Amino acid sequence: MAGWKTLSSEEVYKTPWIRVRRDEVLNHSGKPLTYSVVELNHPSVFIVATDDEGKILMQKCYRYTIDKTIWEIPAGHSDGEDLLEAAKRELLEETGYTSNEWKRLGQLYQVIGIGNVPLVAFWAKNVHKSSEQTDDIEDISSQKFMSLPEIEDLARAGKLEDAPVLAILYMAKIHGL
Repeated sequence: MAGWKTLSSEEVYKTPWIRVRRDEVLNHSGKPLTYSVVELNHPSVFIVATDDEGKILMQKCYRYTIDKTIWEIPAGHSDGEDLLEAAKRELLEETGYTSNEWKRLGQLYQVIGIGNVPLVAFWAKNVHKSSEQTDDIEDISSQKFMSLPEIEDLARAGKLEDAPVLAILYMAKIHGL
């Protein structure tokens, strides 16, 4: 831990998706600190879903935690299964789309100052509508395929506020999107 020492660690909250622990530590210079750490039990999966024109599926979704409806890409929890299978399931459940062409873009960590919250990003190419029923748990108000310049315009206008989405779209861009 690069000179850090954990003095104690206590789990203070746990659900099937997350756990929160309180750690008493000494930092690299010996200063005592208390860390409240949020951990995902399993990584999240995020999907850059593109149609046959290379446009990206964006969706507007209400997020209770910030009390806002924001633009996102499809995402969800992996629940412990294979991450690619989780991504396929989440894409279908949230959007009704499926793909036979998948590429793993990589792993990132969200909120590293307060948690161990990994995500794995995938690119689903040439998505198409499935005949299977979609999940209605998410409060998705609209979906739209957008070009990368359109999405960049959203970001410039302050209308794309989800940091992982911006990072993942950049990852997709450097992987050839």
